Amino acid sequence: MSIRIRLLLSYIAMAAIPVVLLGIMMMTVIYLLGYDDVRDFFEENRDKTYRQSVQLGEMWYVLNHDADKLLDESYVADIDERLEAVGSGFVLTIPGSGLYVSELAEASDDPKAWFSDRKNHSVDKTVGGFSYSVYTFDFRYGDGTASEAALIFRKDDIPVIWRPVSALGMLLLVGLVSVFMTVVVSRSIVRPLSTLRDAALSLKEGNLEPVPLPRSRNELGEVGTAFEEMRQRLKDTILQMQQYEENRKMLLSHISHDLKTPITAIKGYIEGIMDGVANTPEKQEKYIRTVYAKADGMDRLIDELFLYSKLDLHKEEFHFARMDLRAFVAHYMEDQQFEMDKRGIALSMEEGESSVPVLADPEKLSRALGNMLDNSAKYMPMRDGGRSEPPSVWARLEASGGIARLTLEDNGPGIETAALPYLFDRFYRAELSRSSETGGSGLGLAIVRQIVEEHGGTIAAANRPQGGAAFIIELPLAAEREKEAEP
Repeated sequence: MSIRIRLLLSYIAMAAIPVVLLGIMMMTVIYLLGYDDVRDFFEENRDKTYRQSVQLGEMWYVLNHDADKLLDESYVADIDERLEAVGSGFVLTIPGSGLYVSELAEASDDPKAWFSDRKNHSVDKTVGGFSYSVYTFDFRYGDGTASEAALIFRKDDIPVIWRPVSALGMLLLVGLVSVFMTVVVSRSIVRPLSTLRDAALSLKEGNLEPVPLPRSRNELGEVGTAFEEMRQRLKDTILQMQQYEENRKMLLSHISHDLKTPITAIKGYIEGIMDGVANTPEKQEKYIRTVYAKADGMDRLIDELFLYSKLDLHKEEFHFARMDLRAFVAHYMEDQQFEMDKRGIALSMEEGESSVPVLADPEKLSRALGNMLDNSAKYMPMRDGGRSEPPSVWARLEASGGIARLTLEDNGPGIETAALPYLFDRFYRAELSRSSETGGSGLGLAIVRQIVEEHGGTIAAANRPQGGAAFIIELPLAAEREKEAEP
């Protein structure tokens, strides 16, 4: 339940509960007054004032015009009963009998106290906890005997003390209900806030582990959920920063190693030339060519490092265009055939008739294919010498389920099983490539993965059962990419 609704319900409860309890109290009072039903109470009291006026009017008339009628005990008892029924009564003096006190007037221990010195005026009196209006006047019997009478009218059926008590009770009830609802609602808000405060202080102290948070289905629960998401993102960000820092250190270490080795060699050859070790034109030319080769290798390393950094930061621009992947790969393999022939490696591609349309950047895709071919060519001299088939690399392309699958296979030495999960990590080189014969920066296949992923695809490596390695690139077909691009 939301906090807004909870507060609204608490306000309604503060107003409604006292009203309900007051109704219950009124029902109890009505029952204690002898009524079986609320309707009986209102029906009886609806014309009570009128009936009081009628009965007291009759009594007034008798006292002023036919006082001797009051000497008739049966009449007096009858009118007393009728007046009692409407909450009224009287006290009067009867010659030879003293005072006649009606049933209602018996509420006073001293019946004479009903008489007032203020004749012919209404006087308010409180007797037995009830409020009465008393009218005192003189009258005469038929024989001229002077007498005094007090007509009594009870204002309320409820004792006077009940008015302030009920008002005080209502105020107390409203106060208690308000305090109770305030405590209930505030606890439902303060407790989650305290939990959030403790979680925030814990996070401030650097604790990124999960802590108790509000789980209620309201705004505070939503804040708790958002706080947990923030904590998790912060933790992921810090871990990522730590990983970046570790990668940076590793990057500097690899760069230092891969640059220092050729620089050391270059310095050695230059010193050989300077010291006269290369004392013939043939040796000097050999030293210079070696220095050039080392410098060229450093240039390629820096070029690959620069490209990988731009790809890793997503700052390398890609120019995607719709093209036939089958025709593109066939053309690229044909272009590379001459270079691979010089290295003694045969290139081929399985023929297919249907086109395979994809959205790709031709330049970046060429770079990826070139790195994979270069990787196969580097390892090819290390294959088992007893194998009869010539060194070969071939490509196979197929499309199904909205995916174009390009497989590049070779019959080289294959890949160590332990190296397969890390083959596309930057600066990772399988043990075979650490020999001086293969070299390599360790960035070639990492660049391939970055390029393929920017195309929305995936790349994997495996060993062929017959020997050799296989690289599998999967790219979404153009139609799938265009569907994803639609708003």
